[in-house]
Amino acid sequence: MDYRPGYHLTADEVEALGTDTVVLPIGSTEQHGPHLPVSTDVLIGGILSRRIAKELGAFVTPVIPISTCREMMGKKGSVFMKPETCYQMLFDICESLVEQGYKKIVLFQSHGGIFVIPPLVRQFNATHNPDACLCKVEIMNLMGDARAEGLLDTEVCMHADEYETSVLLAEYPELVHMDRAVDCTPDVPREFLNYGSIFRFSPSGVWGCPTAATAEKGKALIDSGVRSAVKYIREVFSLMEQKGTFGYSDF
Repeated sequence: MDYRPGYHLTADEVEALGTDTVVLPIGSTEQHGPHLPVSTDVLIGGILSRRIAKELGAFVTPVIPISTCREMMGKKGSVFMKPETCYQMLFDICESLVEQGYKKIVLFQSHGGIFVIPPLVRQFNATHNPDACLCKVEIMNLMGDARAEGLLDTEVCMHADEYETSVLLAEYPELVHMDRAVDCTPDVPREFLNYGSIFRFSPSGVWGCPTAATAEKGKALIDSGVRSAVKYIREVFSLMEQKGTFGYSDF
């Protein structure tokens, strides 16, 4: 059967899917250096979440295009909301999915800087298990798996880097300006973004080496990311289905 994203279906067609699983991708609209569009995280979220949903037989929603990205302040084009707003928005969306009968929700995080998501996942599961469970898949973890598989040539992949640039070269080459790509590996750890915007440490707004990117790598990275994500999701759902009650708690 040909696969169409869930958001391209009619309501009756969504109902006919008969699935209890939904993939909810969340990205960000933010600067990605001089060579990538501000929609980079939205586009990558769409690429991977559609493939993941197909493997799981799940309904997939459109990518939420705006989240938290104050670490990108300084150049126009980065759009953000308060962390507490993002938390409540995502919690409400997940509860609306549970109300419709979905029991397994995958939150696919294609922007690494949404730090309200881990406590959201814990709170949701602590209050909704065993009737529903929420699994988080973060793009940064998929980068680590890809490096372990030897698919990346550079050590640092965090923002507008070899990974993101390769994926867009594979799927949206017309949006990538490789002639403008510059490498930058700041000499501070990631958590320094709590103390200043990325431009304090990288004048270009890049954190990594996009000049190492190729479309061939991008295709391999997409396949690797889908494999890693689906394996992890199935492990999480299996755990949450089998763990049972301990004392007074189902969490």
